[in-house]
This record gives sequence, structure tokens and C-alpha cells, in this order.
Amino acid sequence: MNIHARFERYVEDYKLFSKSDRILVAVSGGRDSMLLLWLLLQSQYAIEIAHCNFQLRGVESDGDEALVRSFAVQNSVPLHVNKFDTLEYAERNKVSIQVAARELRYRWFEELKEERNCSVIAVAQHMNDSVETVLFNMSRGTGLQGIQGILPKREDSNVVRPLLFLQSKEITEMVKQHAIPF
Repeated sequence: MNIHARFERYVEDYKLFSKSDRILVAVSGGRDSMLLLWLLLQSQYAIEIAHCNFQLRGVESDGDEALVRSFAVQNSVPLHVNKFDTLEYAERNKVSIQVAARELRYRWFEELKEERNCSVIAVAQHMNDSVETVLFNMSRGTGLQGIQGILPKREDSNVVRPLLFLQSKEITEMVKQHAIPF
């Protein structure tokens, strides 16, 4: 079964979204999120892109933003970019950079989802991410809920993960095969 058919089947099996939904796609510019964006475009879903520039890697962060902007323009997809002062937020709230970035992005994604009348927020976590989460949770002595890993969609969340059926190596192969920029 080809990648498009597997993607469509996964979305349908887990009832992540439908063709009538507007999807806010979190796109970093990395291979995972660019493949997700490409699959959604190929499958003709109504999408908008949300890109976070956390300004943590200088020129590289700006390069990611430029790539996402270029892809959005070439494919006529609405784009929303937010530049965060992640370091200042982390210091002010006494949290790690990772926690700061997560809090900033998901808060903004939720606001943008409501503002743009999107049904869900699609993020590009894949099978390897889920396995890593389970192992991490087990090392911390998790309960049953922590063993289930990352779910395609949680009841209490607007976030969906339509790439959980793919392994990291498959993503690398698909990006190369279809010359998807990242």
C-alpha cells in the first residue's frame, strides 16, 4: 500500500479529521512536518500552516521560517508565523527551554485554531516518537496510561498526530523519494 493510501486509511481509521474540516498544521520546516504538510496537500485537505520561530538557533531558525514561507507561497497555503522570545519566557517562568517552547507553541496553536475556525491542530509526531515516549515514561515508573505512548487523538485535546503509522526511516525515504524540501 502506498504512502497516500496508508495516510488516508490512518486518518479515517482514527477519525482524526475529514475533508470538510479545516486543519491547522504545525510546521517547523523539518522533514517530519514537511512530509505531513505535503501529504495533506496531496490529499486535498483544507489546511493552514502555523510556524513558530523560537529564535534559538539564529540564522538557522530564520532559514526554517524562510523555507516554510516559500513552501506556503508556492502552494497557496495560508501561513501564520509567530516569533517568540523563548529564552525570556523560560527565565521569567523558571522553566526549561523545552517546556517554554511547548507552552508557547500550544497556547498559540489553540488561539490560532479558534481564530481561523480550524477543527484540529495536526502535528508530525511519528511511531519512533511514541516508542521513545513509552520508554521514557517507563524509566520514570509510569502507570498504565504512560505505557500507551502517544495517541493519534486524545479525547481532551484538539491535537491530532496523523503520522504515528510511520517510522522515522520511512519518513526519510518518502522525503527523498518525493523531493520534499526540509
